[in-house]
Amino acid sequence: MALKPWPLASVEAGVATDLVVPTPSLEVAVIGLIVCNTDPAATADVVVTLTNAADAILATILMASLAPGESIHIDTKVCIASSDTPDKLRARSNVAAVSFLASGDEG
Repeated sequence: MALKPWPLASVEAGVATDLVVPTPSLEVAVIGLIVCNTDPAATADVVVTLTNAADAILATILMASLAPGESIHIDTKVCIASSDTPDKLRARSNVAAVSFLASGDEG
């Protein structure tokens, strides 16, 4: 098994953005998440959620406030079953200069 990365270099402030969208015929296991606030001045309030295909929130994976230049890494185990309309992970921040990186396996 090789780790697969799902990167988001930045987001639109205040807008939930797809982070991990599984291939419909494959299941996904996300085992790590790194979030970096690269803004030099603003504190970033970030949220990563598990949603269904219609974007209804099923669970909150991470909710944090990151100071300017601060990063957080969490070990997690989020399993998403294979489906024609798979669940997904979405990321949101009130600051655009925030990067997200999920890693895991898809197969």
